[in-house]
Amino acid sequence: MTKKSLILVGGPDTGKTNFLGRLWFALNSQKFLLVPETPPEDIKYVEDIGQHLLQGKFVPRTDKEEGNREFNIHVKSKDGDSIAKLSIPDVSGEMWKKAVDSLEIPKKWMSLIESSNGALLFVRVLSDLIIQPMDWVTSKDLLKNGFVEDNYELPTQISLLELLRFLEENLGKELDKRPKVAIIVSAWDLMNTEDAERGPGHYLEQQFPLFAGRLKDITKLDVKIFGLSIFGGDFSIEEFRKKFFDNDFEDLASVVSESESGELEISNDVTYPIDWLIK
Repeated sequence: MTKKSLILVGGPDTGKTNFLGRLWFALNSQKFLLVPETPPEDIKYVEDIGQHLLQGKFVPRTDKEEGNREFNIHVKSKDGDSIAKLSIPDVSGEMWKKAVDSLEIPKKWMSLIESSNGALLFVRVLSDLIIQPMDWVTSKDLLKNGFVEDNYELPTQISLLELLRFLEENLGKELDKRPKVAIIVSAWDLMNTEDAERGPGHYLEQQFPLFAGRLKDITKLDVKIFGLSIFGGDFSIEEFRKKFFDNDFEDLASVVSESESGELEISNDVTYPIDWLIK
């Protein structure tokens, strides 16, 4: 059996823990590319997440004092040809934010990155925590006089570039091939129809052009971009609320990606990004 270690990377409110809960539902349903060989080692952890999701609610943000959890499970492809043990630490977004702000990662987590086979890097659509770049036109007089806001925070785009740098320089140092990174654009159901039809890569180009440009130029990592909707729709729409509670939960997620020819592919298989990472 091959052990495949993956790491979830992303700041607060980017959907990492909700993804783990959704992933367990998809695996346990036996409907998709990957199925569980054994139950998770800490099944209560993912079942607690699942209780929130089944009610159409996201998991509350992790308490900083609670610490980080790890999702360990043996999985296999549905045809049974490949089996792997997945170890996916659910590292808090606050830890990643602190690492970016200080430009340092605790030794424990650096070792984790170095030993991981791949990573999922999360960014959430329309998050209240997205920090836009400074408006240089209106701020130039303040900057000229040496004034900077006391609560100034790094723009999200710069944070994403820094997280990508951590992965580029350290991910999978023990591997004999390029490590893979799945960029997960979460809350994809909040995208307007026109932009959603252009795909998650287009969203990154519009919202985080420097980051999107770096993804195209990177050579040390194999990168694929996914749009992810945990629920598959917007709960502000009454028609979707009815659909959600009247249908099987496992079938309502949405994963969007681009084929090699550039065409959008839409699936309800939340295991797809994991399957791509471990192959």
